[in-house]
This record gives sequence, structure tokens and C-alpha cells, in this order.
Amino acid sequence: MNKLLTLDRTISDRFALPTHHPRWHIAAKIAHLGDGTLVFGGLALAYWAGWQFQLPTVRAAVFGALITILITAAIVFGVKYTIRRERPRDPTGFVTIKYDKYSFPSGHSARMSALGGAIFFFHPPLGLLLLALSVAVAAARVAIGIHFAGDVLVGWLIGAVCAVGVSLWFPL
Repeated sequence: MNKLLTLDRTISDRFALPTHHPRWHIAAKIAHLGDGTLVFGGLALAYWAGWQFQLPTVRAAVFGALITILITAAIVFGVKYTIRRERPRDPTGFVTIKYDKYSFPSGHSARMSALGGAIFFFHPPLGLLLLALSVAVAAARVAIGIHFAGDVLVGWLIGAVCAVGVSLWFPL
């Protein structure tokens, strides 16, 4: 296990940008695209549009995505507070929610892959776009030094597996 953690730290250190690097600020903006307020706000807007324009399949897709994200979040927080892995860098000024102080697994990566995966089963082109965005968010979280590479990989996989599981239980 120590060898795996050392490899994870080595890979992550290689891709992490110093905070004074010009691309760090761009990566930080990309990393924030997975914030809960944006994801849940986007889902609320999509649900409203589905209701406003009488599109029940859109509302069903939003509901499926919401269920997927909530299941994913429960698993992520359970693992986070069991493992309690410290973040690679001090997150002061970046992590605004005090309860999210642990690194493993990445909630942002999990949330975004859950969203992209859930939407993929409703509308594959949009789902693929969101899955690509989820990879960018995951990479950005390593680049800004808030997560190790293993954190985002495991988080992403948790979200993807939850999306597949929910799609089997809640087909659209």
C-alpha cells in the first residue's frame, strides 16, 4: 500500500502547478465547474425547462441524475470519513466548506462523472460532453494541488459506477 501511495504522490506532484503559475488560475476555474452549486443549479434549471416546456423525459433525466449524484455523494462521504486522507496542499482559501477537508476520493470528480454518466443514458452526445468535462475537472483538481491523482480516479469511478447502477434501476 505504501508503494501505491508513493506512486500516487509522485504522479500528482509531477502534474501539480505552483500557485504562482499563470495556468494555475485557469485550472482553478475549471476545477470549480464541479462545485455542487453549479451542478445542482444546472439540474434545477433543466428541470424547470422540462416542466415549462412540458418535456417529461427531461424531468425524468434530471431526476435520474439527481438520484445518481446523491447516491454518489453518500458513498464519497462515507469513504472520505473512513479513510481521512489529507490533501496534498493546504486548501486554505480554496475549500470553502469545512466538512470537506479530506482528499480521498474526490467529490468533484465523482459528482461530475455521475452527472455525465447519468445524462449519457438519456442523451449520449450531451453525456459524452459532460464526461469529457468531468475528466477536465478531475485533471484540474490535481493541477491545482487540491487532490492526488488517485483521489480523482477513484472519485470518477465511483460516479461512473453509480451512473450505470442507477441507469439499470431507473432506465429512461
